[in-house]
Amino acid sequence: MTLNCSLPIHLFKPMAELTPRIPDAVDTQRLEAMRFVAKMKESADRLGIGFIGGFISPNGEKFTMTNMEEDDAQNYLPEDLR
Repeated sequence: MTLNCSLPIHLFKPMAELTPRIPDAVDTQRLEAMRFVAKMKESADRLGIGFIGGFISPNGEKFTMTNMEEDDAQNYLPEDLR
């Protein structure tokens, strides 16, 4: 088989290397919480009001979303969420 291209064959990667890695287990509760926060932010955007929201997952990972400037949002966050 001959490739008709100007690139050397060693530049081509196998398809397995191009496929994104998907974790075996996805934390659906975390994804649902993220979706809920995103919907609240969308509502605030529609109403033209500032929003900052988030959660701390059981493993201690923090997730926040805001439509405010990052410096302004930090002033409103409680210490344990900063």
